[in-house]
Amino acid sequence: MSARTRATDPSPTGWTAAAAPASGRARQGRDRTRFALPGLRVSTATAAVAYPFLAQAPLTHQGTFLGTNLGTGAPFTFSPFELYREGLITNPNILVAGEIGSGKTNTTCALTLRSIPLGFKVAAVDAKADWARFARSYGGAAISIGPGRGNRLNPLDVSDALLAARVDAEGHPIDPRVLAKAAQLRLLEGLIEIRLDRSLAVDEKTAVALALDQALHAAGGEPILSDVAAALRAPDPHLAAGIARSTPEILAAGNAARWAFDGLLSTVAKDLFDGPSTTRFDSTAPIVAIDLSDLYNDNANLSIAFTCASAWMEAALATPGSGQRFAVYDEAWRVLAHAHGAIDRLQQQFRLARSWGLSNVLVLHNLRDTLNVGDAGSAQRNKAESLLALAGTKVIGYQPAKELPATIAALDLTTAEADVIAGATRGEFLVKLQTTNGARSYRVRVDLHPKELSWWDTNAEMCNSTREDRS
Repeated sequence: MSARTRATDPSPTGWTAAAAPASGRARQGRDRTRFALPGLRVSTATAAVAYPFLAQAPLTHQGTFLGTNLGTGAPFTFSPFELYREGLITNPNILVAGEIGSGKTNTTCALTLRSIPLGFKVAAVDAKADWARFARSYGGAAISIGPGRGNRLNPLDVSDALLAARVDAEGHPIDPRVLAKAAQLRLLEGLIEIRLDRSLAVDEKTAVALALDQALHAAGGEPILSDVAAALRAPDPHLAAGIARSTPEILAAGNAARWAFDGLLSTVAKDLFDGPSTTRFDSTAPIVAIDLSDLYNDNANLSIAFTCASAWMEAALATPGSGQRFAVYDEAWRVLAHAHGAIDRLQQQFRLARSWGLSNVLVLHNLRDTLNVGDAGSAQRNKAESLLALAGTKVIGYQPAKELPATIAALDLTTAEADVIAGATRGEFLVKLQTTNGARSYRVRVDLHPKELSWWDTNAEMCNSTREDRS
């Protein structure tokens, strides 16, 4: 076959071969059909919508390295504090969700523990022992709470630094005693709701609020849980008269709360949380972790312990000038599934994050953990959905098919975003942020150093057991 014949034959791919030059002018790249596409120039923001994960503007070069942007191959860095400082986000809270084995704990570690050398700190409350182990590895403090441990935390504690504060982290004036009392009241209501397994009525909340006032006065501003229980049993007539109620009326309003509180003090709360704290929160430590693993298989008591330990930690964190810190709530699904009041408390903590320079990190298996607290349209379900909305960044790993519909609806995911979490392998996550310029999504692979894999290994016990069985 001649060269001329080969030049004019259709190509095996179906595209027409290049025509011979005309009038001596080069016509490279053209064909005799004059096929051409019109040019189009758009911003990267527009292209990112048309081609998700393929045409993305970089999020930021500041912050903590997490891994690789699988859409572009570029390094992916993230820091809620840096993004907030740059004005790219207004909500620093983070939700991390993923099935067992998806790598969500390692991802949370990469986000938080890698930030320590950059000047940020970490506080964690965990139903397992993982974060206590991390704290020891990083030169921090680990507090183990359980029967026979000898540690006790008073969840009604208020830090001296907060009481001395007059402005929050953003410079806004505050009344520290009002803030402290509001946090104490949310804790008491949450504990009672755990015991009653329902929300409190208005008159019941009134009785609890009066009992807190009475306990604060009787204990000189440093009450313990037993002081509140005593106030519920014997309301102060003067406080009752102050709201135009009689003592019998306050007693009747607080009947259920009193029964619940007496029952509460017959549980682990009596030994572990009723009395002055035996330790202090070390605000200078790079990481402080509260270990509740002794109660891991005791759902009712774990809910109480998680609520009390979280309140104690939050009281220490609600201190202006203590530095920017991640507040990690790992295994939070264990509490949300059994505690109505936990969602109310977390909501308030999420709303106050900016005031205290915090980024709250809520770690769940899937969104069903929060959405199963009530029927669709119920007050509890609405609270759970609003809690998800208070997390400005969602980091979602693999979700099985049965979880996808609820996840898609709760997070308003596109088809492309849903495909990412449906097909994610271990260590791959959809990172979705609500920025000041709209929502942005990234498909990210979290890259770990071999030493990090060793330090953060949550499968060590399982692997050790396997090796022993095989030996």
